[in-house]
Amino acid sequence: MRVKPLIAVPLIAIALAGCSTQQPTEETSTAAAQEQPLFSSDEEALAAAQAAYANYLVVSDQIARDGGANPERLKGLVSTQLFEESADVYKTYKEQSITVEGATSFDSLHIGEISQNSASYYVCLDVGKTKLLNADGIDVTPVGRQSRLPIIFEVRVTNSSATIESSEVWSGRNYC
Repeated sequence: MRVKPLIAVPLIAIALAGCSTQQPTEETSTAAAQEQPLFSSDEEALAAAQAAYANYLVVSDQIARDGGANPERLKGLVSTQLFEESADVYKTYKEQSITVEGATSFDSLHIGEISQNSASYYVCLDVGKTKLLNADGIDVTPVGRQSRLPIIFEVRVTNSSATIESSEVWSGRNYC
């Protein structure tokens, strides 16, 4: 099950660590560049994810408050596929005259796995302080909606640019 809006995560550009005291040959340079870690530490990876996810939620919340208008604001923050999925949800908001009141938040951010150009994270998304409102301002939030969702997301970093490649509700035991 994909979680449509409000759960994707962009990462800000990360400077790769690593210096060499020798002048490597071209072949060694290419291999060394491929072996450099995406982040210099777990703390750096978590800090980057936390800042980027907070930024993404601000943009997503604003689109939702605007009734789904101008979802293009997500471009550059998420992959093409995730943008299309989110845009479909925002289109539904527009068609049904739905706006969102309140703000989403997150906690319990943990690193899943880090590879050379991507990282996955686990996070608890909290939508408990948001309400879906119809055109008359009446709360139409589904009764019994889960307020905290366990999310796993992947971020791909290329050429100092980061995009959220995927974002899904975790299918295992709820860790939130």
